[in-house]
Amino acid sequence: MAFYDTASGDFSEFSISFTHNPLSDFGIFAKGYRTAARTTTTQIINQLQKDRRFSDYLAYPVVFLYRHSFELYLKNIIYWAILLVNLRGTEVEEKLQNTHDLTSLADKAKNFFFRAFPEENGFRDIFDNITITAKEFSNIDPNSYSYRYPVDTTGNHSTNQKQSISLAAFANHMENILEELDTISFGLNVECSIANEDRQYIAEELQEIS
Repeated sequence: MAFYDTASGDFSEFSISFTHNPLSDFGIFAKGYRTAARTTTTQIINQLQKDRRFSDYLAYPVVFLYRHSFELYLKNIIYWAILLVNLRGTEVEEKLQNTHDLTSLADKAKNFFFRAFPEENGFRDIFDNITITAKEFSNIDPNSYSYRYPVDTTGNHSTNQKQSISLAAFANHMENILEELDTISFGLNVECSIANEDRQYIAEELQEIS
């Protein structure tokens, strides 16, 4: 098949769906889309500095890539925060929803994070900024269609006509937001590992006593 090259030494080969639980991979996918967005932005800015112009269509994938990374990071935080709460002994039946609604996802990420860390008030400003970003993003691309297709589901423009965005300002803001989300994701992952080890230790202790 065209997509496969069995020649030895093909260092471009990559793998996917290799972990035990795919729900734990939202953060990995988020990193990939963020990296692609950052790389493309750098290429466009370099061209802009050289030629003083760039083709508008080069920026469309950047908006989508950053938006998708943002969405995936929010879903990653929701997943790991729910898992952490459950590992600590509080049953939460909430599951990830198949939605592209950034405002709803930002609210859920914030709520479940503070269920896991109710006294971490230092993160409230960060999550407030995340919520504001989600709302602002929803204004330019409410359903993740606007920068993927020229038309919406009714055949009209997928964005407001002649919608203009500063690529440099947009990318800089998204990098700051995604860096915060990446840090939160890493912290949740660590806390889940600790909670899981503690849970296993208690189970082993109880087994020895019995």
